[in-house]
Formats: sequence, C-alpha cells, structure tokens
Amino acid sequence: MKKKKNLTNFIYIVIFLAISIVPLFAFSDKQAAIGNETKAAKPKLSDGTELTANVDTYFAQNFGFRNRLVYVQNVLKQNVFRTSGQSEVIVGEDGWLFYSRALDDFLGTSVADETEVERMGAVVLMMQNYVESSGGEFIFFSAPNKMSVYGEYMPYYYIEDDGRGNYERLYSELVKAGVNTVQLMNTLSLKKADGVQLYHKLDSHWNNYGAAVAYETVANKLSEVYGDEFKGYTRYSTMPYSVKNNFSGDLQSMLLPGSDRKDEQLEFDVSENFEYTDRFRGVDDLVITTSNESKAVDKSVTFFRDSFGNALYWFFANDYTSLTAKREIPYNIYQAAEESELVAVELVERNLRNLLVYTPIVPSLNLGDDYFSSVVGDAADSDRTAEASVSVMTTTDGLLQVDGSCDALSGYAYIYLVVEGSGTYQVLPSEKGADFTLYLESDDADIFNADFAGKVCSFVVKDETGYVRIPVNVTLQD
Repeated sequence: MKKKKNLTNFIYIVIFLAISIVPLFAFSDKQAAIGNETKAAKPKLSDGTELTANVDTYFAQNFGFRNRLVYVQNVLKQNVFRTSGQSEVIVGEDGWLFYSRALDDFLGTSVADETEVERMGAVVLMMQNYVESSGGEFIFFSAPNKMSVYGEYMPYYYIEDDGRGNYERLYSELVKAGVNTVQLMNTLSLKKADGVQLYHKLDSHWNNYGAAVAYETVANKLSEVYGDEFKGYTRYSTMPYSVKNNFSGDLQSMLLPGSDRKDEQLEFDVSENFEYTDRFRGVDDLVITTSNESKAVDKSVTFFRDSFGNALYWFFANDYTSLTAKREIPYNIYQAAEESELVAVELVERNLRNLLVYTPIVPSLNLGDDYFSSVVGDAADSDRTAEASVSVMTTTDGLLQVDGSCDALSGYAYIYLVVEGSGTYQVLPSEKGADFTLYLESDDADIFNADFAGKVCSFVVKDETGYVRIPVNVTLQD
C-alpha cells in the first residue's frame, strides 16, 4: 500500500514538473507586448563575463503561452471576482474599463499646489506670447480623463473627489492669464446628456464623436479669438454617422492579451479631403503630415498631441490647408511658429504636470530694459542678493539655451531675468522651484558673452503683493 502511495505521489510530481517546463520549451520572443509595456531586449554579455540586467524581464515577457495564460487568469478575475488582473486597468460597471494612471485625478490625491498651477499657466502663456509675436495663432486645450466624464461607471469603492482638481484649476489660471483655451470637460459632459457615447468602453480615449465635439469646441474658440479666417470649419457632430464594431481597445488588449473582442466606433458619413504627404504607417506615428487642396480653413497648423490626438488629428487634416501633427516632448514651439500659422497644443488631464517636467522650447521675448517701470511701476528692491548658477549651450535650432538654478526663485511662477543694458526676459519655471530655463534667439544670445560677468542682473518675481526685484550674482558654469 505504501509503495502504491509513493508511486502515485511520484506520478503527480512528474506531471507537475512536465507541465511547469512546457513554457520553457515553448519559449518565444515573438509574442506581442501586452498593452503599453515595452518589450525587453534580448540579454547579452555586457563585458564578456556578465549578462545584462534585463534577464528576468526578458524571460517573464517571453515564456511559452504567456499571453494565453495571462488571458485565462484575467478572464477568471474579471468574470468571477469582478476585479482586474492588470494593475493598469480598472474593471468598471456595465463592461466599462478605465486606465488606472488617471486614478489620482479622480480621487483628488495628486492635486498640484497653487504655485505649480501658476507655473503651468506661465509656461502656456509664454508659448502663446511667442507664437503671436511671430504673427501666428495659438490655442491650448486638455483632453479630460475618461473617468472624469464617465465616472458613474467606476467601481463603487472609488469615491470621486468633488473638489477642483488640476484640470479645473489650470483652466481657471489660463483664463485669468488670457490664454486661448476651452473647457472640454464641461462641454463633453453636456454633450453626453444627448445620449451619444463619447468615449470607448474598452479603450482609454474618446471615440470619433467625442473627438469631433472637442475639435468643434476648439475651432469655435479660434473663430471667436481670431475672426473670420477660422469660421469655415466643418460641424462634424451634426452629420450622419454609422456605428461599427471594429475598434481594438487598448485597455481590452492590456487586460486580455490576444482577445478578439472589438469596441464600437462611430464613423461619420463624410469624405476625406486630404492626403498624407509623408509615409503614413498609422495613427501612432510620431509625425503625421497632410495636405488639403479643398480646405475649409486656409491655414497651416502644427498640432502637438498625445494619444488623444489619434482620433482628433483627422478633423484638423480634413479642414486645414496643411497639418503637421507631432507626438514629441518637449514641444518645439520655436520651430512650430516658423513652420505654421496656427500652433495647437493638446495634453491629457493626467499628464498636465508635464508642462513643468518637459518645459517647451520657446524663446523668451526681450521686453526691454524699463519693462517693469513702464508697465507696473518700479519694482520694490529686495534686501537680499541671490546667487544663481547657469550653464549655456546651443540647441540644434541655433537657440541659446540657458539652464540655471537659484534658491530665491522657489515659490514663484512668473519670473523675469533683467540684464542691465540688455533687456528683460521671462524665464521658464520648472517642476523644481529653484530651477529655470531660458531660450534666446540669435539677436539676444550675445548677452552671455565674455563681458557678462560685469553686467548687473536681477530677478523680478510676482507675488501676491505685486512685483519684487531680487538682485542676483550670476555665475556662468563651464
């Protein structure tokens, strides 16, 4: 009897080991990435003695039947336990899926402080000022997170914060600063009441109808600000459309890799008027360029966008003379203002802090030596002298890039460097309060020459009482 029991245990062990090593024999690095993950490179000897550090990740992504096993696990979790088997996907009510990276905004757990919001506003205002000074037009807008519009489908245990988050507070700051912008969250929420679905259930983005509503809201704002030249845009949301079950949702593929389940997409019954002028591989291309001979709006546009622009760029291309849609950070506003008449910037709600993390390439305008005395009166002298350390380099566009740090700048958003005899320049604030960046065109770049050490400099900062001048000793780093 004991021998029989031992034999049974032995057979179980053999079967278990056999099943365990099957994925090893079926190992394949040809399996598709799941969702937004980045495939690990094949490990190799780094110096003849050691393997590179990504062995674990490489194996975890490529063991045999990996995607099918993940699929089965997540199906069980979703259908039996009503939970998600993927950390970046939230399983909501009625089949709705949500992107967990937007959760901080929904819960109100990552709200920027007042200075950070002001800094974001200052950065966007500098973009607009430079584009308009170059003779162009500008608009900035933020795509709301899916859960900000369809929060009623979130799981009950996630309680939406009813305060003013980064989206609402930045919008208010931009309006106060005079930036051309629109409040898409309210517009989309009102449009939702008409009964038309605006976001995909199985994807983290708006569908074509939501993108059309966003485009028309932006186009209407441009016509209000800049006049008749922008009034010819097409009202796509009023046109007939059909609903097709042909869209592959990113959240669905993350949750259930290999799933053939499709999401609904709304397709407008309208002709495509433009042609691609560069090789077009798909909506995720880093750069998309188009030309349109039967344009409704006779303007060239550079459109800085993220993945929400996948559905949105088409409407610009179908209405405008030419389009350059870019997925790049930082935004090269200098180049865009040279190449296009309109510069449009779209940034999703969950990434608004990127305005400070990846400050745009935008030259500072020379406001003149007496800017503050003529515009707001003499700035009050501070009783302190600050120390600033800066490094200087030339960008590929030929701009002078000045990166610096000064502890006295912490807590301020609107910051100006005044160089006696050379001019006044607003600087780009960063995520770190003491750091700043300044881009100068060739006409102003010579202020940082061999004679700079003898020049008198100061920062002028704006606080709740007005403007304060802070004398500063600037040290140029080699």
